Amino acid sequence: MPVPDDAAIEHSMRLVSAIIERIEQRGGVIGFDEYMQMALYQPGLGYYAASLPKFGAAGDFVTAPEISSLFGYCLARQADALIAQGCAAEVLEFGAGSGKLCAQILEFLPTLARYQILDLSADLRQRQQQYLMERLSAELFHKIEWLERLPRDFDGIVLANEVLDAMPVHILHKQDDWQELGVTYRGQGFAWQALAQSEAVGVMRHIESRLGELPRDYYSELNLNYQPWLKSLAESCRRAVVLIIDYGYEQSQYYHAARQRGTLTCHLRHRVHGDPFIYPGLQDITAFVDFDACADAAEASGFDIAGLIGQGQFLLANGLLDEAQRCAGDGDPMTQLAISQQVATLSLPQEMGEKFKVLALQKNLALDIPAMQRGYAYG
Repeated sequence: MPVPDDAAIEHSMRLVSAIIERIEQRGGVIGFDEYMQMALYQPGLGYYAASLPKFGAAGDFVTAPEISSLFGYCLARQADALIAQGCAAEVLEFGAGSGKLCAQILEFLPTLARYQILDLSADLRQRQQQYLMERLSAELFHKIEWLERLPRDFDGIVLANEVLDAMPVHILHKQDDWQELGVTYRGQGFAWQALAQSEAVGVMRHIESRLGELPRDYYSELNLNYQPWLKSLAESCRRAVVLIIDYGYEQSQYYHAARQRGTLTCHLRHRVHGDPFIYPGLQDITAFVDFDACADAAEASGFDIAGLIGQGQFLLANGLLDEAQRCAGDGDPMTQLAISQQVATLSLPQEMGEKFKVLALQKNLALDIPAMQRGYAYG
């Protein structure tokens, strides 16, 4: 593991002190969901709330818009097709990261009337504003609006790229029976400790009763935030299409007997590991998305499910190869190789093509979205 500098370690220790204080207030243990919430979002100290580099080569991980503008092109093309069918020409993006996806979509689809961004991180909002002001023309930049809360009666297209994986999760462990693991502090560091009472255990037992018994010493995560998040989103939307793009599985694969250690994943300077207690506030903590649970929560909230498909198929259906060929054009061999590598990373099954999926939802609309049909071929 890379060792942070003294200033970063001091920053992490301030967050550690805040978490220890919370643990003491809770009687010696907190749920992992509360730990993860603080580690990522504690004001001024959490990973997403502090002014530390997160995206790209200087950060801890790379997202699809950082890899290639081809990703934004394909989403812009999908948005254009929805607008042509009568969807309002507005976009609401959750968790806009570096701002690159916003820039790509506005450049490829300058006819958008408005682009709204809702981001919990004040630091990221500031970085997005600086980047987009420098990148875009004044005309395009003035179409962007940063929100403090969900809009009312939103009409348009909602984008959530790598948002759900950063929602706090509960950690479950099965021995003779299921138990939820919380977090305590033991002198030299944080440690796991079973919780006495747990709503999550009841939900996990229900999942196992439907999918089949899981082996002893099995760990997994449970995200109970899908329902409140989608309910709030549904209440804020009037007529909308929602595209959720993230890494995850359908439930039969998420809770597969072979997935013994769960999906909890941490990113620190492009090192991927499984220890969420290392350098709190300096590393990202995520869990894969349970797309069946997400779809169930969406339907319960009033959305219609338009489909679930691998990212690779979705991008190919929205013109990935044609745009890549246009970009490569008569360019030099190094440019052509770079574009070819970008296409491979975004679309091949062993890269992001199947690990990432696209879940499409609609509310009060019945638009045709061919890209969500398995086997649909662009052109």
